[in-house]
Amino acid sequence: MPSQEFVKRKAELLDLLRRERKITGEVRRLVIELYGERGRKAIEAVEGGRVIRSGRRWFVRGRGGVYEVVKNLCSCPDHVMNVVTGKAGVDMCYHALARLIAEITGEYRDEKGEGG
Repeated sequence: MPSQEFVKRKAELLDLLRRERKITGEVRRLVIELYGERGRKAIEAVEGGRVIRSGRRWFVRGRGGVYEVVKNLCSCPDHVMNVVTGKAGVDMCYHALARLIAEITGEYRDEKGEGG
């Protein structure tokens, strides 16, 4: 479970991201500072065009395949083995973080799908 300090810093990061609406140098620094390697990979996924919205559904193409992300829940093994169990010390895997960043910035591929 993430610490109260983590929760506070994440709220500050999201406030900045919502104001900037793009991945600035400061946003990049804070994402990586807060999420470490997961943050770096999330930014790479967004900038690499690997976040996809299909109707109301979100997907992120990762190293091991394409994972569906619902809010901050993901179908990837990292989410199940490390995030849910609290081992990761963060509240989401990089796929879920990439979806969140992409949704706020509008940097995602929009594909036709059901439910949208």
